[in-house]
Amino acid sequence: MDLAQEVDDFIRESIDHSVGLPVSAQTLEYKLHVSEVAKNRIREQYLNLLARLKEKDEIIERARAESSMNAQAVKKFVEENQKLAVECSNLLNQCTKWERECSLYDHDREALMDFGNEADERAKEAEIRVHELEEELRRLSEELQFYKHQCEMQQ
Repeated sequence: MDLAQEVDDFIRESIDHSVGLPVSAQTLEYKLHVSEVAKNRIREQYLNLLARLKEKDEIIERARAESSMNAQAVKKFVEENQKLAVECSNLLNQCTKWERECSLYDHDREALMDFGNEADERAKEAEIRVHELEEELRRLSEELQFYKHQCEMQQ
């Protein structure tokens, strides 16, 4: 029996069955065979889809695990950044304090240098005045000696 004849017989038997006429055992066996083939094909498709679904579930689970690890890493990174930001702020405050202290030290040093310079200048002026006074004392001593000597000579 060729395929065209089988198809014709199948169509005729289906029409007969639709109108309530008896169907041959061969047609019923053929329909059973076709339905079993279709069932097997659907079962294979189901198993294939089930395997693909399992693969996708595993991929999703791996992505979730990776996402969770990434979230933990990001959280740890953020915590470390916050610690570093606090430390930077502390260092900045300390640096500002030291800059203020250095500025005060520099101001004090400049004031001491000015005071030292003024003291040196006054010491030089005092030394000059001492020399002038010593010179005047020497001159006055000589003058005194001269007048003493003259006084002694006149007596």
